[in-house]
Amino acid sequence: MLLECSNLSKSYGSVKALDNVSFTLEKGLSFILGPNGSGKTTFIKIVSNIITPDSGEIMILGKHYLDLKPSEIAFSFEKTVFPPSVRVIDCLHAVGELRGNDNTDEIISLFDLESVKTKKFRELSQGYKRRFLVASAFVGFPDVVFLDEPFSNVDIVAKKKMMETFIELRKEINIVVVSHVFTNLSELDSLVVLYNGKVMKNLGKDKLREIHGFKAVFEDGTVVINDVEKVNRLIFSGKRLTSIEPLSLERWLMELF
Repeated sequence: MLLECSNLSKSYGSVKALDNVSFTLEKGLSFILGPNGSGKTTFIKIVSNIITPDSGEIMILGKHYLDLKPSEIAFSFEKTVFPPSVRVIDCLHAVGELRGNDNTDEIISLFDLESVKTKKFRELSQGYKRRFLVASAFVGFPDVVFLDEPFSNVDIVAKKKMMETFIELRKEINIVVVSHVFTNLSELDSLVVLYNGKVMKNLGKDKLREIHGFKAVFEDGTVVINDVEKVNRLIFSGKRLTSIEPLSLERWLMELF
């Protein structure tokens, strides 16, 4: 087991960001999904020790999450800012030295950063900044990496390549993607869906293997079957997602016909 979250709660005044949340993640590649306001950001802030929970416990690889060393756990946040005048390759080398394992050249190759490795952070496009921030979490190959909205500001081609890299790396590193954008559900080892601070779905590897599609339901009654791009378009247009339900092949066919 990679992660066990038990009865986790966090409130901001009268707002319950996480309401007695419990779930597990298996080793490998996992997604924690949910719309804005679902509790995703609060969860990753707790795991990274930016904020403390009101109650509950998180265990990662059999240890209390606060007992993990920098060489064991790493994060990539959506709104991280690196020194603007420092070159990409120098930043990655510094991270590698901090973690005691500088594999910068391998990371540059894996995340296609060769063409920008000598550029300064401020000179990168938004897409390359995102790719660099994600890549920096993998330097030194920690035991587990948490990625906050890794697909933000990347185009479709880069998103596909990034997902392929995650699938390849999960053999060596446990990867947890925290996002409102989902893809390749059948490739995952674990899936958690959060909504309004509660767990809607928690699926492990065995259940995910049965998935051939999904049904997404929006607050206004709109239902989308097995169309990731349409779901993302509706979310970006402001529609509120209320549920995502994985479908077996038989259930999927019933929904379609």
